[in-house]
Amino acid sequence: MERIGSVRILRGATGWRGIALRLANATGSDEVFQLALTAGDGRSITIATVDQDDAVALWRDCGRASGMPLLLETSDGEISAPFPQIGPLALGPIRVRRRHAFLNGRRPRFLVRRKTGKLAERPVVVGGDRLTD
Repeated sequence: MERIGSVRILRGATGWRGIALRLANATGSDEVFQLALTAGDGRSITIATVDQDDAVALWRDCGRASGMPLLLETSDGEISAPFPQIGPLALGPIRVRRRHAFLNGRRPRFLVRRKTGKLAERPVVVGGDRLTD
């Protein structure tokens, strides 16, 4: 078990679907949220009650520390996953690692500082005797 702020995180918690963020009460001007461990069969354990300023930061931090998926619970009890995730691995946009295809038509790096050869507008013709044996 590990603590992040006021929340205790269970390591290796099998049987739990993820960490859900839900609105505790909609009355008053200050909204209060609950973090809960939810199972696939409808069971849930409230692990923290936080105000609206710290709710999302603590929810994401708990998910990162435990490796469990992040879930949102609506007021009618429906649970959905806002971010695609496979176990502790969060899926995101694909990054291209090799950039050399973009630079294919350019000169090599060590030749960049050298000037390219240029032909004169009118070539110079040297007249005179040829050097022969």
